[in-house]
Amino acid sequence: MTTNAGSSGAASMRFSLDEVLSGMLASIESDSFTDDTTRLASMFEGLAGEFTLFAPLASGVDPQAVGQALQTLAGKKFIEHRDGHYFLTESGRSYCVSSKRTLFNRRDSDQLEAAAKVFNTL
Repeated sequence: MTTNAGSSGAASMRFSLDEVLSGMLASIESDSFTDDTTRLASMFEGLAGEFTLFAPLASGVDPQAVGQALQTLAGKKFIEHRDGHYFLTESGRSYCVSSKRTLFNRRDSDQLEAAAKVFNTL
């Protein structure tokens, strides 16, 4: 478990923002998603009111922190950025699924799967 000190709303999280994001990516239906960090930050804030895993984000999420989480995943070649979207790579999907199984307990995994349904609508 890690923390993401210095990122707005994420300092008290049990998991870093990129870990939570990768957990959600393990459950998304599509292999692509928006690169609009403001929309993604807003989504995380909304999820904070619905799921305890996201509760530390209730005070706000800095779009820059979301961008940094995306860059972390892109730097590891788990996602690629092009044409205004991010694309989950084949190795990225495998990593996200494995990471979700390793890092998160059953309750957290269930919340990530439910949150992924919201993610799919962006």
